Amino acid sequence: MENLQRITIGAAPWFPDVVRKVVVTGKNEDYAARTVTLICQVEYYDQDGRRILAFAKLEGNAVLLTASDTSWVNPATGALVFVDANGQHPEGSMPQYAFLEYAIQNGMNPFTIAEGAVREAAALGRFDFA
Repeated sequence: MENLQRITIGAAPWFPDVVRKVVVTGKNEDYAARTVTLICQVEYYDQDGRRILAFAKLEGNAVLLTASDTSWVNPATGALVFVDANGQHPEGSMPQYAFLEYAIQNGMNPFTIAEGAVREAAALGRFDFA
């Protein structure tokens, strides 16, 4: 698994000296359902960049990040947006899968898109488990 994309997401909330990296181990795209799913796993490292094998059982937990047209994004940034009190998405936002199609067709690097998705998921606490 040496050639897989790894994204450093910062310290573990339960142990600040442990560095976490998310490894994108796979991607599934369902064209008919208009979804794309990143299959991610968290790896744990010490401050010197060595894997902490004591956390190996935690590393087996896959986190699925799925983009579809049921989620909406800001087309300028790709960041998720949410409905307001009236159930409306912000003006100018667009469905997430449609945004991804547009971004790829216009030359955006898929690894950059994956990194953005992982960083956003990390900010939303998707990798905060022990």
